[in-house]
Amino acid sequence: MGGDPHISLQDEVNRIREMLRQREPDVREAIDAALARAEAVQDRDRLGDLLVSYSNYYSLIRRDPEQCIQYAEQARPYFDMSIPRRASYYYGNLGINYHFFFRLPEAQAAYLTAIQHMEKIENQTETESNMLATIYYNLYILFSFTDLAILDRRYLDKALELYKKNNHSPGIIFCYGAIINDLEKQDKIDEALQYALERLHLAEETGNELQTGLSASITGMLYARLQNREQSDRYFDKAHEIIFSKNVPTFQANYYDEKARALLALGECETAIDFFHKALKQFQTTVPTALNLSKIYKLMSEAYERCGKLHEALEYQRKHSQTLLDNFKMDKVLYMGAVQKDFERERQERETEMLRQKNEEIQLYVTQLEQSNDELKQFAHAASHDLREPVRMIVSYSELLEMSLKDKVSPEQKEFLSYLKEGGKRINEMIAGILAFSKVHSHDELTDVDLNQIITRVKENLRMAIAARSVEIDCARLPVIQSNSVLMIQLFQNLLSNAIKYNQSHSARVTVTYVKEGGFYKFCISDNGIGIEDEYRESIFDMFSRLHNREHYSGSGIGLAICRKIVERMGGSIWNGPNADKGTNFYFTLPAR
Repeated sequence: MGGDPHISLQDEVNRIREMLRQREPDVREAIDAALARAEAVQDRDRLGDLLVSYSNYYSLIRRDPEQCIQYAEQARPYFDMSIPRRASYYYGNLGINYHFFFRLPEAQAAYLTAIQHMEKIENQTETESNMLATIYYNLYILFSFTDLAILDRRYLDKALELYKKNNHSPGIIFCYGAIINDLEKQDKIDEALQYALERLHLAEETGNELQTGLSASITGMLYARLQNREQSDRYFDKAHEIIFSKNVPTFQANYYDEKARALLALGECETAIDFFHKALKQFQTTVPTALNLSKIYKLMSEAYERCGKLHEALEYQRKHSQTLLDNFKMDKVLYMGAVQKDFERERQERETEMLRQKNEEIQLYVTQLEQSNDELKQFAHAASHDLREPVRMIVSYSELLEMSLKDKVSPEQKEFLSYLKEGGKRINEMIAGILAFSKVHSHDELTDVDLNQIITRVKENLRMAIAARSVEIDCARLPVIQSNSVLMIQLFQNLLSNAIKYNQSHSARVTVTYVKEGGFYKFCISDNGIGIEDEYRESIFDMFSRLHNREHYSGSGIGLAICRKIVERMGGSIWNGPNADKGTNFYFTLPAR
C-alpha cells in the first residue's frame, strides 16, 4: 500500500476491528500481515492495537481464554496509560474479554478503570462516546448477573442516554433488550412488549439480521405470556427463519430458551422441557453464564413439577440453588469491589478538591509575590535613578571645586577630594549594577540567539581592555540557543571581563568551549589568571562580594551575581573550578534547542 505507512496502518487496524465485529474467521491473517508492517516501522501505538485485536480474536472467534488474556498482557506495555484515550481503549477491551469468559471481578475492575480514564477525555468523539456507553451497558449486564439492581440500573440509564444522543441504533437495541428483561422481572408484560416491538422495528430498520431474529423470539415469548398463541407463533417462525440461517450458537440457544419459556407460559410443559434441554445443549457449545443457567434450571424445575415429575423437579431446583449460591458469592466479590471503587473515587475527589484549594492558595501567593517583585523592581529602578543624580552632583562639584581652587589646595586636601570623587564613582557603579540585576527578569522574550554573534559583540565592547592586556581570546564555534540576546551579552561580557581583569600573566589567554550533555549545553570560560581560593568559590556569586581591594581591582561586586541570575533564569546552573594553568574555569549550562 502506498502513502504514509502510519496512516495506512491505522486504516488497516480499523478494517480489522470491523472484521472482528463481523466475526470473520480469516481476520487472523489480516492481523498477522498488519502486525508485521507495524513492527517494520516500529509503530508502537499500532503494535498495541493489533495485539489487542489478537486478544479479541481469541475471545470472539477462537474462544480461548488463556490466549486471549496472554495477548492482552503483551499489549499493555505498548499503551501509554497517562493518555486517557489510550488507557480507556486498552481497559475497555480487557474488560470485554474478561466479561466474555465470565471472569466478572476482573471485568468489573477493568470496566471501572476504563470509565475513570474515559471520563477525563475532553471533547469526546462520537466513537469515544459510544465506547463509553458500551462500557456502561456492559457494567449493567455484569451486575445484572448478580441482581445488584441499585448499582446496575444507573449504568443502563447512562448507556441509553449516550446511545440516543449519538443516534446509535445497535446500542439502543441492546439497552431496550435490558429494559425488556427488567420489565419482565416485574411482570410488566404489556410495557415490555411495547419495547420489544420497538426493538424489533429498530433492528429491521438497521438491517441487523441476528438482532432482528432475537427480537422476534423475545416478542413471541411476550405474546405467549399474554396468551396470544397466534402472534407468538408468527414471531417465532420469523425468528427461526433468520436465526437458523446463521451458524451462531448463542442466538440459537437463546431461541430455544425463549421458545421453551413461551411453551411453558402456554401450558405445554413437556414440549417446553424438550426446548429447555436443547437450549442447555446449545449453550454448552458457547460460554454459558451462571445467569442463563440459573434461569433455565429454575424454569425446568417448574416445568417438571407441573408435569408431575417431582424427582427431576427437585434435581433442577438443587442446580438452581447452587447457581444462586455461586451468584451470591459473586455478589459479595463484585459489591465489595464496587464499594471499594466508589470509596477510591470519593477519596480522589476529596484529594482533587483539596489540591484545587491549595492551588488557589498558591496562585494567590504567586500573584502577591509577582506584585511584590514588581514593586521591588519599580523601587530599585526609581531608587537607582534618584540616587544617581545626587551622586553625579557630588562627583561633578568635587571636580569643579578642585579646578576652582587649583594651587590653593594642599596635597592633603587634594587627596581628600580624590577620595570623594572615587567614592562617588564607586557608588555610581554599584547603582548601575543594582539596576542591571533588577532588570534580568524583564527580558522575558526568548528567540533564536547565535552565540557566535554574541561573542563578536562582546569582543567589540571589550576591545580596549583586550588591547591593553594583549589578551588572546580563543573561542570555539558556538551553538544557536533559545534565549535573550541582551541577557547573553551581559552573561558572556561579565565573565570575559573578569577573565581579562583578574589576569596578570604576560601572555594572558582566555578560551571559550562547550559540550552537549543531555538536554543542555555546558560552556566553559577558562583563563590563566590569578585563580580563586577554594573557600571563596561559592561566595563570589553573592551580591557585592569582592575578594580583592579596589586599589588592585576595580568593580562593584555585582557582575557574577548577575551571571548567576541570568543562568538560573534560563533554567541552567553556574559554578567554577581551578585549571591546570592555575587560573579559573567558569562553567555554566543552558538548555539546548
